[in-house]
Order: sequence, then C-alpha cells, then structure tokens
Amino acid sequence: MKKTALAFLLTFSLSFANLTEELEFKPEKEIINKDEKVCFQFKNNSKDEIYLPSSAPWAVFEDEEFDKIVFSPIATQQILKLKPFEQKKWCWDLKDFQGEVVPSGDYSIRLTVFKEGKRIFLTSKIKVKPGVAETSKKDK
Repeated sequence: MKKTALAFLLTFSLSFANLTEELEFKPEKEIINKDEKVCFQFKNNSKDEIYLPSSAPWAVFEDEEFDKIVFSPIATQQILKLKPFEQKKWCWDLKDFQGEVVPSGDYSIRLTVFKEGKRIFLTSKIKVKPGVAETSKKDK
C-alpha cells in the first residue's frame, strides 16, 4: 500500500512539474504601481497544440480561492489554437468592472487553457503598489 501511494505521488508530482514547464504563464513584472499596467504572457513550450476558449481567457481575482473576481475582459467566444512554441500576450490596466483602479494589494490572474481535451488553470500572482502620484501626496 505504501509503495502504491508513493508511486502515485511521485508520478503526479512529476507530471505536474512537467506541465508547468511546458505551459508557462507569468507577468512581465510581479510588482506594479497603480499608475502602470501589467502585461502577462502565456508560452506553449510543449510539442502539443493548446486551445484557448476565447480571445482573452483570463480573469483577475482578489483571493487565492478564486471567489472574488475583480475583472474579466470582454472577449470573442472563439476557440484559438496555439501551436507548439507559440506565445500570446495580454495586458490589464488595473481597473475593475466599474472602471476604477483596484486598491493596492495582492491579486491572482488565472488563465484557462485546454490541452489534450483537459481544462487547465494556470495562475500568476502580482502585487499592486500605490502609484507615484499617490506616494508623493502622502509625503507632503
């Protein structure tokens, strides 16, 4: 029983590690000032085609449980194919659904992709800091 459980855990951890190397999703910067925008990219480093469920298959959340959604872009509902070693880039202006700049804090950006018919969520984390204008106001 112990050997079976160990073999399962080892197989699962190796396949997960391989998946994260093959599918790379990360922001250009992890710490962003409020007066900037954040861009992030997805790289298909695998030998397989990856499918995106829309032209902007990402959403921003305030929490790590993905319960509090802050923003999700309006996107065409068409399936996009990313060939092996292709990449796609998106940017977010740090605004919520009401068009207001989000408060300083930690955010998770979750991307939805499909590989071999299976839905996969990839997550990147960013930290939003007060903008330059806000910081200089507090110093005065």
